[in-house]
Amino acid sequence: MPEYHITVLGQEVSFRTNAGESRVREAELLIRRTFNRLNTYGNRLSNEKLLILVALSLADDYLQTSQKLRDYQDELARLVETIDSG
Repeated sequence: MPEYHITVLGQEVSFRTNAGESRVREAELLIRRTFNRLNTYGNRLSNEKLLILVALSLADDYLQTSQKLRDYQDELARLVETIDSG
């Protein structure tokens, strides 16, 4: 399993994952973009608080996307049922 090293807000994190290099780098880029979008407070917030805001933002995005997926799956099941009964 490959080992990766990323640095976010001066904090280096090392970890191993089966995810490919491109997926790890995409995740790192998403974190950086989210941080930059949320960093409207300048230096008034600590890095830890900014990282919590990043985590909350990403969690909210995940929850919204998961709900949309469930809605699409429900709609698809209804459509299949309609096709099968017709």
